[in-house]
Amino acid sequence: GGMVLYATCSLQPEEGPSIIEAFIGSGAAVSRHPICASELAGMEEFLTSDGDLRTLPCFLAEHGGMDGFFAARLVHD
Repeated sequence: GGMVLYATCSLQPEEGPSIIEAFIGSGAAVSRHPICASELAGMEEFLTSDGDLRTLPCFLAEHGGMDGFFAARLVHD
């Protein structure tokens, strides 16, 4: 099985989580491989409940904020 990291620098759900849900729901032989908090070096707030990565402009505001970003890790079943 292989692994793919789908990433987009967008805040739009239809360009991030919705694409992942549709792909998994299409019958493709893939599943989510959640990103673990231990992989983010203290940035657990970036994780969604599905184990995807989501950054928002309000994150790290004390350092000028961040761009919006989404990433999901998928593995071939």
